[in-house]
Amino acid sequence: MTTTWRTLVSAAALCPALAAADNGYFQIGYGAEARALAGSAAASTRDAFGGASNPATTVWVGDRMEGNFIATRGDTQMVRTANMPPPTGGLLDTRTDSIGRWEPLAELAISRVIAPGLSAGLVAYSNGAGTYFPADSTPCPSPTGAVKMANAACGSGRSITTIKQLTVAPTMSKQLGERWSVGASLLLTAQQFKAEGVQPLAPQSAAPQHLSNQGVASSFGVGVRIGAYWRATDTLSLGAAWSPRTRMGRLKAYEGLLADHGRLDVPMNLLVGLQWSPTETLSVLLDYQRIGYAGVSGLGNRPFDGSVLRGATGGPGNGWKDMNVVKLGVRYQATPALRLSAGASANSAAYADAATSDNLNSPSTFRWHFTLGLGYATSERTEWSVFYSLAPAHRTIGPSALAAAVGAQLNGVSNPWGRESLATRQQSIGVQYAVRF
Repeated sequence: MTTTWRTLVSAAALCPALAAADNGYFQIGYGAEARALAGSAAASTRDAFGGASNPATTVWVGDRMEGNFIATRGDTQMVRTANMPPPTGGLLDTRTDSIGRWEPLAELAISRVIAPGLSAGLVAYSNGAGTYFPADSTPCPSPTGAVKMANAACGSGRSITTIKQLTVAPTMSKQLGERWSVGASLLLTAQQFKAEGVQPLAPQSAAPQHLSNQGVASSFGVGVRIGAYWRATDTLSLGAAWSPRTRMGRLKAYEGLLADHGRLDVPMNLLVGLQWSPTETLSVLLDYQRIGYAGVSGLGNRPFDGSVLRGATGGPGNGWKDMNVVKLGVRYQATPALRLSAGASANSAAYADAATSDNLNSPSTFRWHFTLGLGYATSERTEWSVFYSLAPAHRTIGPSALAAAVGAQLNGVSNPWGRESLATRQQSIGVQYAVRF
């Protein structure tokens, strides 16, 4: 077990490195098997990652360990046409690309049979999102009346907001008869948050000294996920799992930015799905997922409208909505050793186009994901897998809150003609090693 635990520790050290994500700030799936199938995993029993999707599935896996290493990159373009009237024409106009960077992360899972029909496991996985916009990209007004170059939010330095969550999930799964199983995972979640370059929001904050450039803030929480699995026939399996909202500790360093004095909980997550295998070599998987972003005040509360200050109880959020995701995957066992997979997923919008301006640093604009994967068994006990996923850019367009505010400040009349747009494209590639004990 020495090699196994060395692998686990190495992978866990990389898990918090995430800085981009797929469905809101949730990953499309966990483990190379699910990622190659556009995240379909509710009724799959081929790997030990059930604790991250459906813990009821892991009792069918046996003794198994997997380590998944991933590189992901999101590229965002922000465009603002402020339409400021003379003599301020051109002020605030910008076309800014995020600072491109590949981010490493890792996932790991282990499952062991501890009694007939009973397994114990451990899964470590991560969620998160973030964007890095450069400094000095936008002409902005200064207190002296002169024009200065600043970031896209007219703040000093880079404009950054990142959230990173690492969850370690001890999992138990119990078989009930020949066709049923249930399972539960304890979700031990650590969270980090950082914001820079949003100093212009200070007049809107209840605690402006805890708004921007406060370094990395951390918080912790404990949640649970429960699941059920049913092999309805020899060719059809059904699965479902649910995790209620995980209440996280306050991010006190940013209690002037995040609603409810720095609260950013992990949203409710519901997953149901099926696997249909018409032949021994072909399987079709279909999942539906609902993520309860609207119930997380820091994301789901309505955007700033002047009625409540940022950071206060019931303060503004980003206007995020509950997200619906449909995932379809096809797996084909081409030979006893070679497995081919492909998938596509579609999700509802994280926020309405009208809230584009409020999501400058959380531009989760994705609506589609396309995936490919390949697995090859090098022996009866070991297997290598690779996958690739692409989320094409989808552009959201809405009114510019900054143009309206600056227009009112400089000209005494709000400027309703300014427009902002965001578009993010993301790629991920990964490799996974699996071993049966």
